[in-house]
This record gives sequence, structure tokens and C-alpha cells, in this order.
Amino acid sequence: MEGNREGVGRTGLVEQPRDRRLLAVALILIVLAILLVLRAWVNWRHSHQVQQADADYGSFMAAVHQAEDIADPLQRCLDYPSLPGAHWHDDTTRAYCQLRNLHSLSHADITALLAQGKAGDVDKAFQGYLDAQLHDPSQPGVFDAAFYAAGFDHYDASTRKLVDQWKQQAPDSAFALIASGMQYLDAAQQARGFGWDDDLTDSQREGMEEQLAQARNELSRAISLLPTATPAYRSMMYASALTGDRGNMYQAAKAGLKVDPANYAIRSQMMNQAQPKWGHMFGGEREQKREAEELVARNPLLRMVTSLPAVYSATCNCGGATFEYVQKVPDAVDDNVSYLSINDLTKVTYNEDPRLTIELYSESLRFHPTDPDVLRWRAQLMMKLGDPKGALESILQVAQHFPCNNDVALALANIYNQTGHVKESEDTYEAILQRDPDHQKAMAWLGDLYNHAGHQPEKAKALADRLISSHPENPDGYIVRSCYLMDHDLPGRYETIHYFIDHFGDRDEFKSQVAEMRAYLAKHPEKTGQG
Repeated sequence: MEGNREGVGRTGLVEQPRDRRLLAVALILIVLAILLVLRAWVNWRHSHQVQQADADYGSFMAAVHQAEDIADPLQRCLDYPSLPGAHWHDDTTRAYCQLRNLHSLSHADITALLAQGKAGDVDKAFQGYLDAQLHDPSQPGVFDAAFYAAGFDHYDASTRKLVDQWKQQAPDSAFALIASGMQYLDAAQQARGFGWDDDLTDSQREGMEEQLAQARNELSRAISLLPTATPAYRSMMYASALTGDRGNMYQAAKAGLKVDPANYAIRSQMMNQAQPKWGHMFGGEREQKREAEELVARNPLLRMVTSLPAVYSATCNCGGATFEYVQKVPDAVDDNVSYLSINDLTKVTYNEDPRLTIELYSESLRFHPTDPDVLRWRAQLMMKLGDPKGALESILQVAQHFPCNNDVALALANIYNQTGHVKESEDTYEAILQRDPDHQKAMAWLGDLYNHAGHQPEKAKALADRLISSHPENPDGYIVRSCYLMDHDLPGRYETIHYFIDHFGDRDEFKSQVAEMRAYLAKHPEKTGQG
């Protein structure tokens, strides 16, 4: 009996480690099986996501193509698809489409009227926009938008001359004074530049202050004549922001909101100043978002104000990894945003997500279909994704609806060149110059075409001479001239190279041209007496 028990005991001692080994192997196999299943599921999910993204992109671009075929600008905007996955509100989209397709006086219209001495007609039109903004809930922001549509927010010599002519014909026109103040304000921004305050030179500060003094004078007079002039308050806020004058900024905002608490332009400026980098003014972003949300029922455009904090977060360049900012973009565009915000977001996604960037560019073109840069950049990304035919067709489609628009024609000529349609590109540039013989970009890009793909250096020389003669401050003329001189080792090349580097070489946008010129100098050392 003891032997039997002993035998049983010995058998148990042998089987127990064996069972444990089998159990361990089974557990390992189970874990491996789970891992394989998980990996297969992840691969399937990724494949499904890719397929879904492909389908969403294809459906979106097909809808874009269909919408861009609509001749009526407002209907085109309304029929345009919203971004895949976004949750835009129809009332805001409709209001913004209407605002972006406002039939207000253009720069050319105002020029023609003033040439006939009809400043009163210009004032009457702007009074109509003001009345609509104040009394017609279906037309929020039309008065403010009319000044931007006429180009008064961008200073140049011709617009300054036009505004002075308006003021001369109507010295007490509040509308002319607003336009004048906006011109001086942008001139102040140009004089200041876009660097941080600590980096400004005395010359920049003095130039800015000189222009701001005139801007404030014009805007103050406009407000005294027309207290309901909301664009003047927004411009006064901007002027105060440039100098860090918080007191006057708050005063201008308070006065403007008293006229129109739900004013889109004023609320946008307040939200901009509420950012952390500007010191959380007006209670900070959260407070401004809350106030704007409470007023959306009164002005649906304010949803684009409530979206601004997410846009700022995605574009702030606050030291995080690039992919972190790219991941924020879908949230930033989940609700309605302006085309300017969309353009800011494309700077985040351009090198990281071409498809998303094309979608963003398309949505930007929904609200500004003739933007030549966005048209060109979208087409270039489409070519990068292997769709040169679609890239060209996307601009041709827009050009059909704006046959005399030089901005669209400029983008079309550029994409013709990039897709190897040299003759069509040349013809398109020439058509622009027939409509506007002094179009500087058309001269510069046609000169570049003649230098390279067109192989007509004598025509490049003529365009460079013409551009430099009429616009010596424009660097493009010297680029065209230096190219044909360097390509053919002609006299005057060293003089032109040194002039360009000395006058424009410190500007970031000309790094590649300067590098090319320095490389030429390295390979072709100057000899005494050479030009």
C-alpha cells in the first residue's frame, strides 16, 4: 500500500510541471492570437479610414466641381459643399455667402462716379448700406463690408488719391472720412511692419505714429458727423492696438457696441485682442466667446467669432510639434469660419496634409473665388497629388465665369506654364496686359516665361526694362533682368546682381533668387572693369 501511495505521489510530481508548461504555452498562443487579431483589426480600420477619406475627398471635390460650374455667384456659394465632417450652420453660411457677394460700389465704380463729380451718389450708396445694416436683420455687416469690398483697407497711392478726391468733393462726408482713416491705418501698419514691438526701429515707430495721428483725426471726425459709423470704431480699436493704448481701445469698443452690440467686425477685433498673446483683453477668449454666443440669434455671423479661439489654437505656433497643430485643424473648422481663418489654417496643413489643404483652399474659394494665390496653391497641390489635368480645369472653370478678371487670369497663366502649355500661358499674360498695360505681376511672370520655357530672352529684356523704368521699386523687374543677363553672360549682369542683393537681398521671399545669384558669382568671378 505504501508503494502504491508512493507511486501515485511520484506520478503527480511529474505531471504538475508539464501541465504548467502547457498552460504557459497556451497563454502565449492566446496572447499572440489576440495580438494578431488586434493587428488585423487595426490594419482593417486604417484601411477603412483611408478608403473613407478617399471617398470623402472624391465626393467633396466632385461637389466642388459641380458648384463652381454655377454662374450666379450667390447660388454658387450656397450650393458649395461644406468641409467633410464639419457641422456648419446653414443660417451662418447663408449670411456669410450673402455678405461675400454683396453688390456694393467697387473701387472702379467709385472712381467713375468721382470722375463725374458725383460724390453725392457715392455717399447715397453708403448711406443705403448703413440703413440696411441697422434696420434689416437679413443684412448684417453690409455697411462694414462695403468699405472692404472697395479696397479702402489696403493702402496704395492710387486709392489714397481716390479718397482725397472724394474728400475734396464732399468735405463733410463721414463715409469719405472713414475711407480716409482706413487708408491711413493701413499705411501705419505698413510703416510699422509685422515684427514684435521690441524689434521695431525708431524709423518704423515714427512712420507708424505719423500715419496713426492722421487716421485718428479722420475717424474721430467721421464719428462726430455720423455716430452710427461702426467701421470707424473698429478702425479706432485697431489703431489703439498698434500702440498698446488699452484705454482708447476699450472706449472705442464700448462706443461701437452701443451702436450695434452684435457687430461682426467689432466683435472679431475684440476676440483678436482677447488672445493670451495680447494680454487677455476684453475678459479673454472665453468671455468673448460667451458674449458672442449669446448674440448669435441676432447676427449669425458671430458663429465665426466663436470659432476664432480654436483657429488661434491651431495656428499659434506656440512651440508644439507640427502634427499637434495639424490635429487641431478639424476642430477649428468644425463650425463656420471666415475665408481668412481658413487661409491661416492652410499654413499649418500645407506641407503635412495635401488633401485637407485642398479641401480648405476650396472652401476659401467658396467665399473668395477670384483669389489668385489660393487658386494657384490649390492647383499646385492637385498637381502634387498627380492630377495636373484637374488642376488646370479647376482654374479654367473659374476663369469662364470671370473672363475679364485679371487675378483669375494671372492664376490661369501660371498654371498653364506649370503644366507645359507655354503658348496658352503667353497668350493669357498678354490678354492681361491688353486690359491693364501696367499690370506689374503679369509683366514679371511673362518675363520669367520668356526667360525660361518661352526661350525669348529679347522679349524678357524688353519687359524687364519696361517694368524697371515704370516701377523701379519693384524687385521683380530686376529678377527678370538678372535672369536673362546671367543665362547669356551679358554685360550688366554683375551690376544688376549687386543692385538686387543690396536693395532686396535681406527679404525672406527672395532667398532662392539671392542664392542663385551668389552661386552665379561663385562660378563666374568678376574681373576688373566687368559690368
